[in-house]
Amino acid sequence: MSTSPRAAAALLIVGALLAGTVLGIAGDRAYLWHTHRIAPPHGARLGMLVEHLDRQLNFTPQQKQAVSQIIERHRGRMEALSASIRPRMKQELDATGAEIEKVLTPEQRTKFQSLQLHRQQRRMNHRGPRGVASDLPAPPPPDVH
Repeated sequence: MSTSPRAAAALLIVGALLAGTVLGIAGDRAYLWHTHRIAPPHGARLGMLVEHLDRQLNFTPQQKQAVSQIIERHRGRMEALSASIRPRMKQELDATGAEIEKVLTPEQRTKFQSLQLHRQQRRMNHRGPRGVASDLPAPPPPDVH
């Protein structure tokens, strides 16, 4: 059974479109992750930590495996601790911002509020797939005039 040239061309075009879509999405995610606009999944961050330590400390294979196991063993408790602290940290940040606003001029207050809004938007953009804020450093805010 032979395929007509027209059908073969259509299949080739559909295949190219699908491959382009997959590569485009992967490239977009890689760019956003590289520029810290999205956080990698928590497991990937732990793997990145092990890789970073390995580059700095030159682990043996046994050490790398042991460090991975140690980090994984403590991961759940660290996540729980972070989740319990996060609401209190937000309250303190909000209270600090409110006190700072009281000593600013109206122009400074407007600029300060803009900086806070940018920080909130940046934090929302850094939330991982489960809505957990990333531990990755964020780029500095743009200059607000």
